[in-house]
Amino acid sequence: MAKSEFDDDFLRLVEKFNTSAGAVERRSRILRALDLRPGHHVLDIGTGPGHQVAEIAPNVAPGGLVKGVDAAESAIAIARERWAGLNNVEFVSGDAYKLPFENSSFDVVMSSQVFEYLDDVAAALSEVFRVLKPKGRVLIHGTEWGALLWRSGDAERMARFMSIWDRHLADPHMPQTLAKKLRVAGFNGVKAEPVVHVETSYDPTSMSAVLMKFVVGYVVSQGISQDEADEWVDDLLSVDAAGEYFFSSNEYIFSAEKP
Repeated sequence: MAKSEFDDDFLRLVEKFNTSAGAVERRSRILRALDLRPGHHVLDIGTGPGHQVAEIAPNVAPGGLVKGVDAAESAIAIARERWAGLNNVEFVSGDAYKLPFENSSFDVVMSSQVFEYLDDVAAALSEVFRVLKPKGRVLIHGTEWGALLWRSGDAERMARFMSIWDRHLADPHMPQTLAKKLRVAGFNGVKAEPVVHVETSYDPTSMSAVLMKFVVGYVVSQGISQDEADEWVDDLLSVDAAGEYFFSSNEYIFSAEKP
């Protein structure tokens, strides 16, 4: 999720989302795909509260360093306080379009669910290319929101809500064009692997349960009445009560190498 600043309510939702079983498993998949080694220098773009950075840190020790960069000052402040006990991490305020690092600084650059929020993916990839060392690897994880499946008793309302939800993204279909953009940016060996998250029952601590709250907050901000948003949630819960709950998020991990 993306927001310029982390107010208390938003932060609570981010915390719930990041600690859900689905998000933990997603970070585990990303960590395996990163294929890290002791001594690696790693950058996480759009680090938020820094959960991925903290999980990367022991995998590059000894001698390695992990830096997280985010445009939200409040996110950086939270990450610095939370992970102060880790001696090989650093959190820096910065912009994906102008990374505050020297050329050829990192062995690996990663980003999770950030590039779909960027208006200029090509410019951000140019910066990734610049800060990577030769033979360095980039890994970008993103969701294809057009492939989201969420069973509802009111298909028209679900489609309308998801269409509104798409507005909070620069490109809800970013994964479909990322491979070409990586190649145009100069990267070799572009690969992609799917990450499919499925839920067949409602759990208030799950990814979809937290996503419901994000969606409600956003669609109400876009003119949907609170009553209708609450009816949408009630419908999803009634689907679960009937034993028919189904949620599927289709995501992709792209990787490539700088020559």
